[in-house]
Order: sequence, then C-alpha cells, then structure tokens
Amino acid sequence: MVDPLRGNTKKSQATPILAAFEKHQLALKRFISRYLRNTQDIEDITQEAFLRAYKAEKTTEVLQPKSFLFRIAKNVAISELRSKSRKITDYIEDQEESSVLLNEWTTEDEVMAQQKLGIHCEAVASLTEKCRRVYLMRKVYGMSHKEIAARLGIAQSTVEKHLMNGVKICDDFVKNRMADTANTSQKSKGTNRGQQQ
Repeated sequence: MVDPLRGNTKKSQATPILAAFEKHQLALKRFISRYLRNTQDIEDITQEAFLRAYKAEKTTEVLQPKSFLFRIAKNVAISELRSKSRKITDYIEDQEESSVLLNEWTTEDEVMAQQKLGIHCEAVASLTEKCRRVYLMRKVYGMSHKEIAARLGIAQSTVEKHLMNGVKICDDFVKNRMADTANTSQKSKGTNRGQQQ
C-alpha cells in the first residue's frame, strides 16, 4: 500500500527488527514469562527489548533480528529479576533490623511510634488527590516511577515532582506535629510537678 505523504510503500519502512517484533511478539512474551510472572513486567520487558534492539539496529547491522531481539529480552529480564531480588533482600534486612530494635523498645517508644504513624497518616491525607495517589503507589505499593506514570497517564517527571512534594509536605507535617506534641507533653509535666509541690 502506498503512503500518500511519503510516496513509498509501507513495507519498505519496516526494519528487520520491527518486522521480527511484529511477527514474533507473542512468542517473545511467552519467552519472557519464563523469567517473570507479572503481566505488566512482561509487557514492560517486551517493549524495552524492542526499543533497545531497534536503537541498536540504527548503528549496527543485525543479521539475525529474531535471535537478537530474544537475546536482548533475556538480558533485560535477568536484569529485572536481579533488581527485584535485591529489593526483597533489602526489605528482609530492614525487617530484621526493625525487629531487633523493637525488642529494645520501651512502652514509651511504642506509644511515640504509634503517635508518629497516626500523624503520618494525617499528613498523607492532607496531600492533594494526585500527589497522594503517587505517594501511596510509590511508598506503600513500591511501584516504580515508570509504572506510576503509565498507570496514571502522566509523565515520569510529573511523578517525581509529586513524590518530592509529598515527601516534603509529609516530613514537615510530622515534624511540626511531633514538636507540638512534645511541647504539650512538657507543659503538662511541668503543671503536674507544680500541683504536686
């Protein structure tokens, strides 16, 4: 079919990598699913593999586009697996450290931690709707900036901006409320001492 704007055939625009991707896209996804189970991860790796192969094709002659595409997909999938396993390891180490610290906590420490958690929840609730959604998707669900951007239909730079604002607002909110709580606690102790004397 002739493209009226370019005056050439659509077929001639397809590069070997694009042709291989269009022909083997389902097989590529099945191949990636050997490494990753999450549907969104499989989609992301598929797109990433295509983009890398397509970019490489501009500077290098690719003699076996299908093999090239699958090799890149395998490398990207393994890299993603390593990243996920590092996150899990970090999370487990953090939990172990937290449990050790919890065993050394006093009742007062626990009360303070509960207070701080409650204040933090209030801080998150005070964020604008979009900022709150980005903050929760990142901090609670551990989604990447790219995943959040795709889910909300916004740019990654907008995700980063919302996240920075959310973190700053929440930190300031918690600091101010904790300072107020400490001041109130000190005043009440002072009043109690005065009454006892």
